[in-house]
Amino acid sequence: MTETFDIPRILELRKLTRSISEKIETDLKGYLSTLAPLFSPVPILGEHIRGGSKAPIKGAEKAFRDLKGRFQSIAGQKPFSLATEISSPLDVFAATPSLTAVEYPYTATQENKSASLTVTSPLKWVLSFPDISPKRILELLDGNRSQLKDELSHTLLQSLTLGLVLENRPGIVTLLQGLRFHLETIHMEGLGDLPVILVSCPLSTILPPDDIIIQNTEISGIPSFEEIINITDIQALSDPLKQSILSITQEISPNIFREIT
Repeated sequence: MTETFDIPRILELRKLTRSISEKIETDLKGYLSTLAPLFSPVPILGEHIRGGSKAPIKGAEKAFRDLKGRFQSIAGQKPFSLATEISSPLDVFAATPSLTAVEYPYTATQENKSASLTVTSPLKWVLSFPDISPKRILELLDGNRSQLKDELSHTLLQSLTLGLVLENRPGIVTLLQGLRFHLETIHMEGLGDLPVILVSCPLSTILPPDDIIIQNTEISGIPSFEEIINITDIQALSDPLKQSILSITQEISPNIFREIT
């Protein structure tokens, strides 16, 4: 279906997008809150976490070496340029991960006009421990490095610890996939080789043509824009469990499959 855009249509789509985004984000936050105990690094790193388990934990030494290696490979490189040594026990905390909507810079152009703005993807989120979002890391990188180096080092370590937890507990990813959320690791501009965890849902969002974006920006006077829901994705939504059961039924009992389809 070819979408036709004008300002009234954009307003309608924006209202729909925000309502859908609020619903899905609220659900996702609820799931993360329920899964919060699984995000604790203590069962993985054991006594290498300050205040963690004193009893030996299988694999803790390997996990600590892995985390230390990741930190050393990233901390010493630009844009961080930090001391690369970390020692046990680590001052990392366990908390329910937070969500931050994805933002990126964009320049819309139309004939002799252009507009530089920040675009938000309202159905994609960065997953991080609280106050450890990429935006916060970029703020620390832009600050006084001599005064903020300890905080920056801690923030980097927390970010890497979350990635370590997800790799050592693949069941978290499997559970979220069952709830229709997809996790992937990406890299963001300004953060070098630091892995960033991105969460998305089955619905995508898109940008209208640049002339519409420029017109909207001129009306609002604000150099920002939110992507809008791709309504064809709403039409294409399906139930993965239903499809899986139908596939089994078709293989095991073609007669019953024909009866129910």
